[in-house]
Amino acid sequence: MSLVPFDTNGQTAGNSALGAASASALTRAPLYFGPAERSLFGWYHAPAGVAPRKLAIVICPPLGNEYMSSHRSLRHLADRLATAGIPALRFDYHGTGDSMGSSEDPGRVAAWLDSIQEAVQTLRAASGCAHIGLIGLRMGATLAAIASQQIALSCLVLWAPCVRGRTYIRELKALHVAGDTPGMVLLESADLEAGGFVTTAETQRDIAPINLEETPPTARRVLLVARDDMAADTRVRDKWSATGLSIEQRVLPGYLRMFASPHDTIVPQTAIAEIVEWLVAAADSNTEASTGHRAEPRALAGGARQLVVGEIRESIVRFGPASTLFGILSEPLTGNSAAPTILLPNAGSTHHVGSNNLYVILARTLTRAGFRCLRFDFPGLGDSVIDNVDAENNPYVADASDVIDMAMQTVAPRAGAASFVIMGLCSGAHAAFHAGLELAERPIVECVLINPLTFYYKPGMSLEAPALQQYETWQRYMRALRNPRSWVKLLRKDTDFAGIFMTVFRRMLAVIGSKIKSRKSSNDTNSAVATDDLKADIGKLIKAGRKLTFVFSRFDPGYDLLMFGAAGAVKRFRRRGFIKLWRIDKTNHTFNTRAPRRQVVELLRDHLVGHYLRKR
Repeated sequence: MSLVPFDTNGQTAGNSALGAASASALTRAPLYFGPAERSLFGWYHAPAGVAPRKLAIVICPPLGNEYMSSHRSLRHLADRLATAGIPALRFDYHGTGDSMGSSEDPGRVAAWLDSIQEAVQTLRAASGCAHIGLIGLRMGATLAAIASQQIALSCLVLWAPCVRGRTYIRELKALHVAGDTPGMVLLESADLEAGGFVTTAETQRDIAPINLEETPPTARRVLLVARDDMAADTRVRDKWSATGLSIEQRVLPGYLRMFASPHDTIVPQTAIAEIVEWLVAAADSNTEASTGHRAEPRALAGGARQLVVGEIRESIVRFGPASTLFGILSEPLTGNSAAPTILLPNAGSTHHVGSNNLYVILARTLTRAGFRCLRFDFPGLGDSVIDNVDAENNPYVADASDVIDMAMQTVAPRAGAASFVIMGLCSGAHAAFHAGLELAERPIVECVLINPLTFYYKPGMSLEAPALQQYETWQRYMRALRNPRSWVKLLRKDTDFAGIFMTVFRRMLAVIGSKIKSRKSSNDTNSAVATDDLKADIGKLIKAGRKLTFVFSRFDPGYDLLMFGAAGAVKRFRRRGFIKLWRIDKTNHTFNTRAPRRQVVELLRDHLVGHYLRKR
């Protein structure tokens, strides 16, 4: 197991959709940097096998949902820079991603600007480059432009910057109000929760006065990259040009698909190629002498091999073939060595921080309670890079149980782990369920399944398949029928009576089919050949001594899938204490509202503490 903050061994570049990156073209090194109490997490991408240019780049990500969706594209951008000879550092601001802190801490804007300063200092030391540039995306571009007033920059790339703070806040408010989770209660305070990320009233006040038109950056060269989904606005370019800035504006393709849901994102390779080409030209235009020296990444850590903040120690974990799989292990400084270790595989195609940063919150909460937690990426997701780009971003990897097995074998010697709890949301729940079934020889004591969308994924299956839509539609009708006002709407001329009939009819067929399958399974004496039998598989897990815990959002379709396939078994094993099941009100599939998210985290903490710590 590799538990070093900086590890360039065994890194592979991966193939680029635009060409030439090979396994020897770059190295990727994960690192913690900055003051321990405000430590930041990032990745240093360095050229290997090519001559480094006289320029290094810090990549400033966007915030909130845009951060989650663009994570993959910014990793590709960093790789392309490194293969072009330009060292790059991508990182998480304080209070975001894997960095310490919370989005609800005070002084967010100042903390984000300080984070950029720390990243620049770290990159300068790592690369030895005298010339530093910034690339920012959305609010990251806005912050980069502001930060440039305090940093001597060679160049600046601003990709779809948020020009006015008040406009950005209006966008957050629109997203906040558009959250149509069944029964969702919006925050009673002046805070906003747009797409599961809280922007406090204080942070809104700090963002609102920003106006880039009146705040020209200080950089030798500036590239403005405009969105391709709307008419280009040249006011910023024109105002900045009037101050004497050397500024160019381009419209580059791929903006909208970069910000799709993580499993639907498409990396804007053409835009990335043009940005890198522009930066190569900027690097080649630097005439000042370079030191020609690139510090080794280990020198940045001052010999430290882990991050310790408060009562938590977090360590970078590399495992699997050639150490290409990535995770972060959270450990209590003092704790019960007999407590099981919690494994958190990807939730959908989001990277290891989890939807709305849920995995980071959950892991640190459970660690404070006495558990070790490893949040990690499957191959092709997040920071577990694979060579075949066409195969990446698949949340249902075929060898998920093998990866979980490797994670257990990796953590066990370090942590003295005697047992494991596999816990996951969405596709992570699917992986946890099958790991419990397939890893019979491993000390798995419990599988925690949070909003599984399917128990038996088949290649090519769509999560938007009609079967799932039927469950969601049925739940919506059942909820509406409890409201007398809905009956008035039902009598309107534009009511889709045919659609309602077909939904009810399909529901009846599903129930009947489930009962027939259940009876057939019960009468099947050759259970070894039974497949996709949820009732039987739950029985196998319980027989193997593995407990099952289910957590569902109230109207999530996974609950219907469970009860269709194994209602009798679930009820029987719940009575005997082998199964726990909770349903959470007023939230959606990824728990993107603050109160229900806290409820889930506290519920799981109390459940695990009560079962594994208080009994000892």
